[in-house]
Amino acid sequence: MLHHERKFDMKHAPILNRRLIAAALMIGLFCSSAFGATDESEEEIPTTLQPYNVRVFVAIDDNVEFQLKFRTRILAELRDRCDGYWGRMCTVSIEEFPRLIPATATTLDRLAITHESPEVANCDKAFFLTLQADGGGYLVAGKCWDTTTRETSDVISSQVFRRSDIADRLFGLLSDLFEPIVEIADFDEKQVTLQIRAGEFLPPDPTQAPLKTGRLLTPFYRFLTREGDVRKIQEIPWTYLVVSDVDRATANCTIVSGLRVPLTTRRRRLIEVLAQGVRPKFDSTRLKFVSQQFTDHPMFGVTVSIVPEKSETTAEASTEESTGEEQAQVAKPEPVTMMTDRAGTVTISGDGSNKPVMLAVHSGKSALARVPLVPGLEAEAQIQLPDDTIRLNVEGQLAVLEAGVIDAVAKRAVLMARTRSAIKANDWKSVDEFLERMDKISGPSRMQTELTIIRERGVSAAMARKDVSAKRRIERLCSKTSELIETYLNLDKINQFREETAELRKALGAK
Repeated sequence: MLHHERKFDMKHAPILNRRLIAAALMIGLFCSSAFGATDESEEEIPTTLQPYNVRVFVAIDDNVEFQLKFRTRILAELRDRCDGYWGRMCTVSIEEFPRLIPATATTLDRLAITHESPEVANCDKAFFLTLQADGGGYLVAGKCWDTTTRETSDVISSQVFRRSDIADRLFGLLSDLFEPIVEIADFDEKQVTLQIRAGEFLPPDPTQAPLKTGRLLTPFYRFLTREGDVRKIQEIPWTYLVVSDVDRATANCTIVSGLRVPLTTRRRRLIEVLAQGVRPKFDSTRLKFVSQQFTDHPMFGVTVSIVPEKSETTAEASTEESTGEEQAQVAKPEPVTMMTDRAGTVTISGDGSNKPVMLAVHSGKSALARVPLVPGLEAEAQIQLPDDTIRLNVEGQLAVLEAGVIDAVAKRAVLMARTRSAIKANDWKSVDEFLERMDKISGPSRMQTELTIIRERGVSAAMARKDVSAKRRIERLCSKTSELIETYLNLDKINQFREETAELRKALGAK
């Protein structure tokens, strides 16, 4: 049976079929171009080219002074200030907020805002402002919701005495509440490179630049779901970034941290490494030190030292031709030292520089922590320290044992002196008595046995809590005490003294 191969030729196809094929090809071309346009439109915009989407809600108190014409004018003037100062850096929408009744700073403080609030939908930052009559003037107040961090700022307020200054003061609140968001692009142990959100859109007013030299930021992680929703936001504790230089949309920072590895080197698609600008709001910070194992147990009697930063002036002075005490005083400024009270607290006051200071925490001679702190950034903060009670227990027992060593050395010295005096007086009966009393004094073997018991008990207690650091400290303390015992209770001196006494007895013919 023969099979004839049939070739398809457009010339022989029916007219209807040819039209269908042409239509299908046209649809394919249209779809491919359409999909290509969609992919292009969905390309991710760089952080530096993303302006802030800002919503401003102004609640004006119900007062005869604040008529509709006045309210409309205030909103228009505030919009002009935003456009004139921020420019393309922010896309701003301003509207009145009648839902806040009464429109006062107290009511604003009680206003609860979450990521599900309708006012914060489809925006990066939402500002809530209030205007109220206050005596012979006006009181303006405001707070900010940040969608990236999902946090609400504290309420800040300001007095205004002239109606013409209200719009300026309202924008002043916006400027004070605005904290930039940056993306951490690269970093090493000491330096961090940032990409500034909307950094390519320089504001018309240079004072409104999002970052300046010396600006302080705190880093954090944002964990996202596959759908792009925020699953968790994790702050990086005791870590600060200080801006060293800014070049348009890029900034370099020095990193100050109490952690060995504050930023992870592993990058994942669903984890964003960001930072937010912060400013101290208080005059001081009250620090409370508690135990890691028992957070309700305050660590009282702990020494807290503010380690002074070595400034450029100090560094230059130390390189000059100076010797002795002058150079030592220049190179090593004295740290400020405090001690925690019964509640385990100390108060660290700010100096107005807004720079992080380094705190060194000690219990006795043992270093417990070394962390940076920006005084005034928070009213209160808590630091968890390793529970040092086990080491303190061991240190107390070792102090008693070392006191015994000193007592034994002193008694031996006294008895040896009295023995020499008795030999000179040819009182050999007293010599024998003193030598016998010398034998009864605790020797190194007995002291080492007591030391071993102290060491084993302390190490066992530390390992029961899985406290490797305490175990190392205990072993270090016990090793020093062991060296002390071997050095000062060495029997070689006693044996040598006995030999000398025996030779003198024989030489003098005494019995």
